[in-house]
Amino acid sequence: MSQCFCRIRTRRVFGSAAALAALAWLAPESASATPAALLAAEQRISLWSTIAAGGVIGYLILLMSLVALAFVIEHFLTIRRERLLPAQLIADLEELVHNRQYEQAKQRCGRDGSYLAQVVGAGLNQMGSMFGFFDMQNTMQETSEREISRLNRKLEYLAFIASSAPMMGLLGTVTGMIRAFNKIAETEGAARPSELAGGISEALVTTCLGLVVAIPTMFCVAVFRSRIESYVSEAESVVEKLMGRFRREQTA
Repeated sequence: MSQCFCRIRTRRVFGSAAALAALAWLAPESASATPAALLAAEQRISLWSTIAAGGVIGYLILLMSLVALAFVIEHFLTIRRERLLPAQLIADLEELVHNRQYEQAKQRCGRDGSYLAQVVGAGLNQMGSMFGFFDMQNTMQETSEREISRLNRKLEYLAFIASSAPMMGLLGTVTGMIRAFNKIAETEGAARPSELAGGISEALVTTCLGLVVAIPTMFCVAVFRSRIESYVSEAESVVEKLMGRFRREQTA
């Protein structure tokens, strides 16, 4: 019995010693791991550092995105039904034309700068011309085409940004890869991954930024063009209804 107790005691002693040795061996590693974890936490990549990795081209694409945002806001405020086809203007013109108050209708169009006012006002100014309604119709058509061209020209700047942003991203890809290969040439093929990271980051970040700017911008251009076509089509119906009186009078 005494021998059994001695064996058990010996095993306990050796077990405690092994546990202490393991703790002593792990303690330095855990102590050294804590600063490493803190350093990794401090080196987390932020959004701004990602954009900065794109270099000069990345900043240019960011500037293009701000310009595109300004144009989008401006177009949302100007390419609207209230700016192109004011409901109050339609009601006023219907009443004035119905009562044959053509001079007042001209003045009402002159006080309004909307698309509908420009077209109807141009037609009313041709009243009493040699060819009557034919001259009015031609003048309204020319004015309508001019105003539509003006609205579409406003979208050209936004369309240019949408098409050039991916090209800028591709340029950044090329310059970034050139940087990476130059580093490989300088080190005779012994470049470390950290030395290549700058060029590769520039290549990938600029490509990403170019697409991030281009895709929403192209969507906005499509939306604005659809708005213009819809409002112009509706305006043509309103003009036909307003000016149809003059056609009937001429054929009567």
